Amino acid sequence: MVKKYKTVIILVNYNGFEDTEACIKSIADVNGELPFIIVVDNNSKDQASLKILHQIYDPLHIIMNDNNIGFGRANNVGIQWTQKNLEFEYLLLLNNDTLIEQNTIEQLIKPFLQDPKIGITTGKIMYEADRELVWYGGGDINYFKGWPLIADLNRQATPNGANMSRYISFASGCLMMFTWDSLVKLKGFNDNFFMYCEDLELSIRARKLNVKIYYESEAKIFHKVNASMSNRSNITGIKINNPNLDFQFYNKKVNQFYAMKIHLKTVDFLLFNIYFWFKYITQSILFILGGRVSFIKTSYKTLVKIIIT
Repeated sequence: MVKKYKTVIILVNYNGFEDTEACIKSIADVNGELPFIIVVDNNSKDQASLKILHQIYDPLHIIMNDNNIGFGRANNVGIQWTQKNLEFEYLLLLNNDTLIEQNTIEQLIKPFLQDPKIGITTGKIMYEADRELVWYGGGDINYFKGWPLIADLNRQATPNGANMSRYISFASGCLMMFTWDSLVKLKGFNDNFFMYCEDLELSIRARKLNVKIYYESEAKIFHKVNASMSNRSNITGIKINNPNLDFQFYNKKVNQFYAMKIHLKTVDFLLFNIYFWFKYITQSILFILGGRVSFIKTSYKTLVKIIIT
């Protein structure tokens, strides 16, 4: 007989044992029934260390991938294993470089009980390095820019922003809870997205399938940001002084364009293209003139990938 769990949590690990361990220890302190945790490892160098996790938490299952298949696909591997092997009510996708508060899970579940049309919930994500600053305070997609607008980003939470629970159109993949039914309907992330924008594409798909997304401000976690990068840095985003600029520019631009190409119709896609290529060209020029000469190669490589996608 398969044991039924109220909540299952999926953590994707890539060379981040210490972060994953800390995240699991924070989960161990949550209120109510302990969730079943699945750790999906993307062929880390320290795979042997992961076995220690069984000593600090139960119930837990570890899936070892032979290659680094990316964030979205690794989550899908975990989702598929869960659906085949467990019975559950809710599934939470959680970044492994986060710390969760004791009431976060119960707060994420609460909206589902109030509106059966809600299929995804998310919550407030603060920087771990500065717990007063918002990393994600709920978001809505601007289709002209092809990008979500995040409430109170990089500032303190405000009453009409990150501190206000509400229906939204963009949920961050860093903290995303599903019901069983919504997971069956959405089938996880698009496997074509290695990293970045997989949550953007899924959020658009959810809207098309009439799956409501709700932001619960009382659900809070703390995010270390960029922990899976080989070059850890407090500088995030597509900025000239970001040591991970080339990787982020390539993956974000390719996946952003692909997501909009899938979902936008003719006129909306044309308007998006105007904004996208203007920003693409101006950013590339500024980065190259600013001293990132090697960015010429990155910009060209990204352009080619977009064209053939």
